[in-house]
Amino acid sequence: MSWDDHNRRRAAIKSVLAYAATNPTSGLPYDYVPEAKANFRDRRELLLALQYEWSQALWGRIELHSLDPRGRALTDASEVARLAWSDCAAKYPVLRRLLDAHREEIGPSGQRERDLLDPAAIGHSPDQRMYQASYVA
Repeated sequence: MSWDDHNRRRAAIKSVLAYAATNPTSGLPYDYVPEAKANFRDRRELLLALQYEWSQALWGRIELHSLDPRGRALTDASEVARLAWSDCAAKYPVLRRLLDAHREEIGPSGQRERDLLDPAAIGHSPDQRMYQASYVA
């Protein structure tokens, strides 16, 4: 993928999210946003790109919350994940709504979010389970 392709896809994602923000009952606006159809083969490819957006934002917040202001690593993986997920959900409500509404279409790649919230993925042992159904229903 060239930088031009990347930039077009990024612009298409922004257009999709803008449309979904102003038309909350329309579902996934793949058919309503010309840039989406021009840059993504189908709805699933668009959803995977949206899932990637969410994963990147979530991972960034996990990294930020894994350190306290004095630079020491936090030891409570549950709290790190909970804060990161809450921050992302508050900052990107339209993205979260689209992903939640179309979870079935995303399929197995939706597991990526669960993987990101796994304590082992942020440097904690797997037995410190913090993933709760209330965060990713």
